[in-house]
Amino acid sequence: MFAGAAMWTFIVASSWFTLSYSDSSTWVGIITFASMIPFLVVSLPGGLMADRVDRRTLAQITLFAGFIVTAILAVLVISGTVQLWHVAVLAFLGGGFRAIQEPTIAALVPNQVPQNVLLNAITLNAATRHGARFFGLLIAAPLLAIPSISVAGVLVLSALLAGVSTLLMARVKTVSTGRGRVGQGMVGGALKDMWDGLTYIYTSKPIALIIILVALHCALVMSFESIMPVFSQENLGATDGSILGYLVMGFGLGSLIGTMLLAGVRSEKVKGQLLIWTSLFSGFTPMLLAVSFNVPMGVVASFGMGISQATMMALTSTYIQTLAPDRLRGRISSLYILHAGGIMAFANLGYGIGADYISASPILFTTGVTFIAFVVLLGVGQPILRQIYRTGQVATA
Repeated sequence: MFAGAAMWTFIVASSWFTLSYSDSSTWVGIITFASMIPFLVVSLPGGLMADRVDRRTLAQITLFAGFIVTAILAVLVISGTVQLWHVAVLAFLGGGFRAIQEPTIAALVPNQVPQNVLLNAITLNAATRHGARFFGLLIAAPLLAIPSISVAGVLVLSALLAGVSTLLMARVKTVSTGRGRVGQGMVGGALKDMWDGLTYIYTSKPIALIIILVALHCALVMSFESIMPVFSQENLGATDGSILGYLVMGFGLGSLIGTMLLAGVRSEKVKGQLLIWTSLFSGFTPMLLAVSFNVPMGVVASFGMGISQATMMALTSTYIQTLAPDRLRGRISSLYILHAGGIMAFANLGYGIGADYISASPILFTTGVTFIAFVVLLGVGQPILRQIYRTGQVATA
């Protein structure tokens, strides 16, 4: 939760700084792209590392590296020497460390609890990750409205949160590794291990369909970070980063409530029904945000986005983690993150550029409608998904 709060306070502070400095949504898209593209290029090797080395140690290293990145940006902003390229490079480095950290922790969680409560543990982990937006911005959003604190102070807060997360991870005692390939050279074995993960995903139709659904979800309705700053400015009259912070906080609160409620669901049938309904509402709520004309309405829409989108992602992550064998769990987790984060990188870049020409509202509305259409078409055309929606059980063919 502390690591997630550090990430989201960093994202909000750097996004608002970028918009204020450049007066361009395109630059916000570039910074967002820089922070997310590592999920495309780093997450698969990161997942391989999570299966070949001690996951606890790897998580500690990446969390500490994230702390260093945030601290450097804070120093640059406070000293008045920061340039946009500094923000882009540091966002890329931070994203790279997160792309290794996330599959590592996702693979470590199943080794922490008995099998009979694994689904609940995975969901609770998702709840802390998504709810971190709320906890982080609960403090950061008001600070952004204070001129003497603003972005610099929030970056200091972000660094402190990252430091605490590193200390907490040091308390984890479980030694956990997957199983790498033996009897081959390091490079050959690594490539073969990554190929094993890819092969398993794309030859397992249930996993492949879930990942396709996640990819569409992330491309169409979750790639809003680059346009939220300009949306808060143009549609909600923001003059500082606090309104952006409140929107992100609303999303985080919805995410926390949705995933916490999901953690208590034991019925597989209910989980399957929740998957279809949260998918549909994931498309509807951005449409509601698009037509919001004041801050309360925007926060309510953002809250709805948080409940639906985070719950949907937690459900798909649970299905993926349940289907994945432990020896491949790091690689499969990383491929799940690769499809999500990698696609979101390019989508955010495109939407950020587009918002400079057609504004943010049409983008939010159109992508919401498009995702709903895809959900309906996939549900009608794929028997495996229909089976999941009706019963919560994953068919094998």
